[in-house]
Amino acid sequence: MIEHTAPDTDFIDRIGLTCPNCQPILSFNPLHRQCIMEHISVHILHDCSVNWASEPCGLCLQPAPLCKIVLKKAKGKNGKISINMNTSLCPNLVDLSIKVATGCSESSPCTNHPVACPYCDKLEANPAVWSYNFQFHLLQKHPRVSLETHSNLFTLTKFEKDGMKGMWDCRYKQ
Repeated sequence: MIEHTAPDTDFIDRIGLTCPNCQPILSFNPLHRQCIMEHISVHILHDCSVNWASEPCGLCLQPAPLCKIVLKKAKGKNGKISINMNTSLCPNLVDLSIKVATGCSESSPCTNHPVACPYCDKLEANPAVWSYNFQFHLLQKHPRVSLETHSNLFTLTKFEKDGMKGMWDCRYKQ
């Protein structure tokens, strides 16, 4: 799933998906999309060098203005929300299943996922906000909105907190 790679190998050039904060360089297998999001989300929660207020991307850690995940809704009344791969800009962009990302389990405790902010304009016009950043987004962009109204998006359960802490503690183990 995750591989330690020397910086000069062509593995990184072929795959291109890496963690910007890990040394030695950590390369991600693009087939394990959930693992990319989980690893980056562990940094968001536990790496003191990551500034939550910058709304870091859940796939690459870049601040919100530099990275843009755009969501789209499939046609129909019950159309599912997905990442618009044509208009999103992220160095680690992968077609992540939002439905899978919202689930919390022992093997995959992370629920960080892109969310459409109901207070920003149109879905397709605005970048998504990652759920782990949603509280800071509301405080910065919509300070009059009650945080309690959306606490279900950014409040982690003890199970998720413990699971993500465990992932942080063993992030270099394969």
